[in-house]
Amino acid sequence: MEIKKTKLQKYLLPLALILIAVGIGVAVLLAVSGSGRERDVNVSDAVSADYPLRVDFVDVGQGDGILIRCGDSVIVIDGGEPDVGGPFVSYLKNVGVSTVSCYIASHPHVDHIGAAAAVFAAFDVQSMWTTAFSELNTPTVSAYEDLLTAAANEPGCEVRFVAAGEEYDIGELHLQIFAPVTESTNHNDMSIVVRLTYGDVSFLFTGDTEAGSEQAMLDAGFSLRSDVLKVAHHGSSSSTTEAFLSAVDPAAAVISCGTGNAYGHPHREVLQRLEDAGISIYRTDTDGSVILFSDGKDLFVRRMVR
Repeated sequence: MEIKKTKLQKYLLPLALILIAVGIGVAVLLAVSGSGRERDVNVSDAVSADYPLRVDFVDVGQGDGILIRCGDSVIVIDGGEPDVGGPFVSYLKNVGVSTVSCYIASHPHVDHIGAAAAVFAAFDVQSMWTTAFSELNTPTVSAYEDLLTAAANEPGCEVRFVAAGEEYDIGELHLQIFAPVTESTNHNDMSIVVRLTYGDVSFLFTGDTEAGSEQAMLDAGFSLRSDVLKVAHHGSSSSTTEAFLSAVDPAAAVISCGTGNAYGHPHREVLQRLEDAGISIYRTDTDGSVILFSDGKDLFVRRMVR
């Protein structure tokens, strides 16, 4: 699968600086409105899995694991801790994945990229995206070193250190990189933030980006508006500021977190912001894996029955 770099988007810095692998899905049709205006995209329960775009927010416990498929294009974002590598790979295989067009390592924390080595061992991975770090800021965690080793040993795998402002096409999918805008010693704020567009429908994937990176994206002047927001940092209060949420203005939000996790994710204040904005909320700790389908015009949701 060829990945085409389309253009470098200019941005200004501030002057001061689901049908799931196993199990049964439940599905609904509701026109969603929020933030004081009618949505262009409806969010409905899926009555069929026969849609061109499928995005699986896989229940990997306290972590992130996302599968995106459209035609022959397959994108995997993160995958969770090392001990869920086997189940995550099984999930991908059970829904028919054999080749990964692009693996995106959002940032070098083990609850995101711990399963990466298992993905590389199980599939033909054609491209891997990660963040560029300066020498003194380069992560030393074993999961990140294992990721780079797996990519280097993968025949034909192209490694890209993507940067804010870049845009790519993978098949019918258009991807825009919004972050990190600047380097940070807080590796959560080094998360790759990418908007995926298919037809009229868009998703914003945020890793664990926190308020600092969110503000940098706002200051850079990116158009963040997206129909689906992957809520950053498992719903932590460190992220999803009111200003950022207002700029994204999603119809639906997905939170990936573990049941009864030690961090109390998602935090009440984040849930309140989402509720106040009239956004439909889906959570892997309560809904199981959340699968969104799209025909390029509307969104259809299926959740796993626990």
